[in-house]
Amino acid sequence: MKVSDEILYFHTLTIFLDDIVSDISYTAAVPHSRPTTFQAVLRLPPNSVTHLTMDVDKAFLRYTEHPPDAQRGWDLPPAILIPLVLNSNDSQLGKPIYTSTLLVDVATPDFSMPYNVIIFTCSLVAFIFGSIFNLLTRRFVVLQLDQQAN
Repeated sequence: MKVSDEILYFHTLTIFLDDIVSDISYTAAVPHSRPTTFQAVLRLPPNSVTHLTMDVDKAFLRYTEHPPDAQRGWDLPPAILIPLVLNSNDSQLGKPIYTSTLLVDVATPDFSMPYNVIIFTCSLVAFIFGSIFNLLTRRFVVLQLDQQAN
């Protein structure tokens, strides 16, 4: 299973309702080993709409971690919502709700650059080698031209 390496910017968290967030827990990602974890308790009034936004960045990928289709982008994994059902005496955790995943478009890496560098370097080496080989193997002869007086 591939571990996602997203970096969440906690300072960009915005919520469009007042006094609903408590018990915030945030664990930063360790690139290539542990994903970011953000947990919070939200007290939502009935029949309300809440918008929660946060900026996300993708960590740099190693050259072996690029997907086979670079045009596709990368997947932002789903959020998991666990409702807290409050009874008269205690509270219970409800059934987890998973949001849909998000496909994020990214700039397409240009893997043709190494090919272009190899072609340019080989052309340059061939030109220099050919010129030097031509100078070393060619026999230079001084020709005397007869001057005829007319």
